[in-house]
Amino acid sequence: MNLYITIEDKSKLKKAFLNLRKQQIIVVDEVVVELGYEVGQVDDYASFIVNQRIKKIITSTASGKKMQSIIYVNLNLNDEIIRGLIHFCQDSTVVDRVILLTEKGKNEELYELFDEILFFPTIKKVHIIECITVPVTWLEETE
Repeated sequence: MNLYITIEDKSKLKKAFLNLRKQQIIVVDEVVVELGYEVGQVDDYASFIVNQRIKKIITSTASGKKMQSIIYVNLNLNDEIIRGLIHFCQDSTVVDRVILLTEKGKNEELYELFDEILFFPTIKKVHIIECITVPVTWLEETE
């Protein structure tokens, strides 16, 4: 199972992909509201509770057979959050790969944290499928 991490909102996902019913979508702001907190007013204690809830969702979804993958949506994504998610997935879940899902040319500062990057499709309404890795030859290596 793959975990896709994105900064884009849920409406962007709905416009880009068809098979979202087979994807577990975790929107951090929605989890915060479900737990009774306000989005802009999350203190350290509330942050811990929210993180534990998100970890539980990831663990239960990854060990189940109903969903094909997990999409983690956080509009306030940063280096620390990404590293924490990758570490958690490697140590505590059966998630195979953590992949950045982004627009081409955006969030390039985050690329180095991931082994794989998936760009939103230019054609609307496509299926998220198991992608194969394509080796990239960098320009410096060919000169």
